[in-house]
Amino acid sequence: MIPALPYSKLVEKHILECIQGGIGIRQMIASMQHLQDAPKSLSTMYKIYGSFIEMERAKINGAVGKKVIDQALEGDFKSQELFLRSKGGWSPTQTNIEVEQETDPDLDESAVDTLMSLLGYNTNGPEEETTCSCEEDNCRCS
Repeated sequence: MIPALPYSKLVEKHILECIQGGIGIRQMIASMQHLQDAPKSLSTMYKIYGSFIEMERAKINGAVGKKVIDQALEGDFKSQELFLRSKGGWSPTQTNIEVEQETDPDLDESAVDTLMSLLGYNTNGPEEETTCSCEEDNCRCS
């Protein structure tokens, strides 16, 4: 039976430096192989140092989160948007923009009505008798 790796303060220090530097876990494992009692796999790393890793990440996330919240509360738009996207469930694609209509809906014409009126066809006026004349394949109505 292979003996379990002991907890190493040197490995812990290396992990701390990597986490504070934003190094990914796989790079972290590769970069510590020169240290005695360094874990060689992800599962061993988390088995021995998992709680330490999570505690350090929580400290950093808390410090950054506090800074973002403080800036958001002070009026920084980017911090407000970041907070609302990540914690508030907000998305700019889900935002409804309401625009006040300045025209009377009863007087508003549809695009089709406007086009027909410009072409000389009045669809809303009194009905006029239409006269059509056809010559061969060409018909004209007035």
